Amino acid sequence: MTPMAEWIFEHKVSTGAILVALVLALATVAWTSWRYLPRNVVSGVLVALRLLFLALLFWILLIPGRKSSLTMLIKSRFVILIDRSSSMSQTFEEGRTATRWNTAQDVLKMKWTESVRNKCIVQVYPFHADLETPVALEEASALVPDGRSTHLNLSLNRLFDTLRGQEIAGVLVLSDGIDTREKKDSWAEASWGAPLYVVELEAPGEPDDTPDMRIESVDTPRRAIVGWDTAMSVTVAGQGGKGEPFPVLLLKDGKEQEKIAVTIPPEGGSREVQFKLSHPEVATEIYTVRIPILPGEVQTNDNEMAVAVDVLDARNRVLLLEDSPRQETRFLTRVLFANKDITPLAFFQIPNRRVPGTKEWVAYGDSQGLTFELTADQLRLNKIVILGDFESNAFTPEHIAAILDFVENGGSLILLGGAKFWGESGIVKTDLVKLLPFTRTGAPAIEGKFNVAWTAEGRAHPALANNPDMPAELPPVLSVFTGASLSGGAQALVEAATDRGAQPILVSRIYGQGKVLTVLTDSLWRWNFELGEAKPFQSFWKQIIQWMSPAESEMDQYYLELFTDAGTIAVGDPAVLQGRLVIPPSEAQRSRSWKVQCVVTTPSDREIPLDMTSRTLQTAGGGEIPGYLAEFVPSEPGNYKAVATVEVDGKKIASSPCLFAVRSTSQELVLKPINDKALKSLARFSGGRYGPPAEIDAALQELRATDRRETKLEYRSLWQSVFVLSLLIALLTIEWVVRKLNNLS
Repeated sequence: MTPMAEWIFEHKVSTGAILVALVLALATVAWTSWRYLPRNVVSGVLVALRLLFLALLFWILLIPGRKSSLTMLIKSRFVILIDRSSSMSQTFEEGRTATRWNTAQDVLKMKWTESVRNKCIVQVYPFHADLETPVALEEASALVPDGRSTHLNLSLNRLFDTLRGQEIAGVLVLSDGIDTREKKDSWAEASWGAPLYVVELEAPGEPDDTPDMRIESVDTPRRAIVGWDTAMSVTVAGQGGKGEPFPVLLLKDGKEQEKIAVTIPPEGGSREVQFKLSHPEVATEIYTVRIPILPGEVQTNDNEMAVAVDVLDARNRVLLLEDSPRQETRFLTRVLFANKDITPLAFFQIPNRRVPGTKEWVAYGDSQGLTFELTADQLRLNKIVILGDFESNAFTPEHIAAILDFVENGGSLILLGGAKFWGESGIVKTDLVKLLPFTRTGAPAIEGKFNVAWTAEGRAHPALANNPDMPAELPPVLSVFTGASLSGGAQALVEAATDRGAQPILVSRIYGQGKVLTVLTDSLWRWNFELGEAKPFQSFWKQIIQWMSPAESEMDQYYLELFTDAGTIAVGDPAVLQGRLVIPPSEAQRSRSWKVQCVVTTPSDREIPLDMTSRTLQTAGGGEIPGYLAEFVPSEPGNYKAVATVEVDGKKIASSPCLFAVRSTSQELVLKPINDKALKSLARFSGGRYGPPAEIDAALQELRATDRRETKLEYRSLWQSVFVLSLLIALLTIEWVVRKLNNLS
């Protein structure tokens, strides 16, 4: 550390002017003292006090300070990332007794540690399911490889997030590379924030020829709408089998639907298989993906996996259509998909690669795999349709007719709009203008910061009045499409205050048997960034969706939902069952205590009853909802089924089946060779090194670390202190007292 200091003066009046003022003051004191004071000791004291006061005042006027700078030499960091998952306690190399963990501990005792410690600050980060708290190098020997899963990719990303902005000389990776969270090894080919030195903990091995195939995961929307097709993605993994093809079967309610041949290399790997699911009627469909047992296969309990898909009607279906994604619909889409009271679909338009000059619909999120053509039949399957920012040429006359027919027959339509939609080439050029609750010529929005408030009609609306979730005050908007003259029967629910007077930004009307709501701003998404707990963007859209939802008797029914935190676990691991009871709005004010129970059916058809306790659950959007929770530890492998029940007014309500698979052993404990492909990619793409312990030891002894110098500045005021100001006042006080005691004016 090298300290340095210098004087600074921060006065804004020139030093010359202050000196002139000082000289004039001294001259005045000298002249008045010579002229009016007697020649004695008291006069000398008074002159001295006055001169000291002027000198101190001159010092204060200069506003002096002292700037100190401290230059510190900061060493780079060297990080050791050590895998303490259970697979590290194994060895695949034939004839070898030392485990991967033993080798990792030996690496931490090699000569490189002394060399690197002299150059860097060394930290050890253990990990398994997640990155853990760092420990000192001496404490690493006390760690135990007992983690249930290896999440190497996640832990590496968390490490670089934690050390962001710091100088990292390198990262030593002590892991077998068997990431149980990732389906493929391509994650290792990313660019990393520092060189990764990866130790080969054992010689790469080849699995034997004994076949071992498994269904690793099944991804498909767990809710579907009757009449729509959805996609199922199945990850098949394994090794052995001499690279010969084997069948993967899809069964629906126990009946075979489709068969696909899959080939996996003898050394092991994974493949993705796609199935198309059709949903012709409302029901709970049970799909089973199965790999028939191959000759010689021993591990067979992971050859199939079952999932349940609830096929619903359209009573709570919301469809969002948008041209190119923009901020307004990005944030709205997140809100819709986080709302468990609805089942949303979102489609965006992108250029069609097959037919240049045209566009095609692409589904968002869980609705990926659906096809959409904007037909009357497809619109009829929804209760609310939200139109984004389109120009008139985006719709054919058939599209317009389908939308008009949808609203006339009781559907709800939200015209979210935007610059294109409300412009001269937007809705005013189509027959959709019939739906508008106002007349308006296409004109661009005015921009600024406009205060927003509910109108009397908005506050008195039966769906919004006396609702505690409705935000009483709304944040400002930054844009308004002005000039809307309301038509007969239209209601302005929200207005913005502009220099052109109050302008409606939320207007509703009844059209046929349906409802139409227009939004005359494209900056509601800014409400998402409002501080505080109110969350106006989420609560506003929740209220709007509830209001626009057509009234049906089914909406007033209780609904019980059951789901798990993971679709596949191992014997001995807890299965966390989470339940949610949806209560009709008419019953929401009643305070009732619900007794929710769950029955788990094991693969051997044994039924295990569980009581579910009240608990707060996390939603997909990051929020919290009241729910119920139960834990169950399976003791046998196979497919499990759980059903939750609750009694309401003497009637038992049951959830749809919740299915989960239990493996005899966790994939973490399946004996396999180290994943040298992923480990080599980590070293290569980070600019580091991969090799056996001795080679990495030699490389780290030659590690170059760059020290960073950091200067810290400190400013200290030398005039604005209690001592200086007190001294100034004391001099004036003493002079006044001396004058009074000697009868001097």
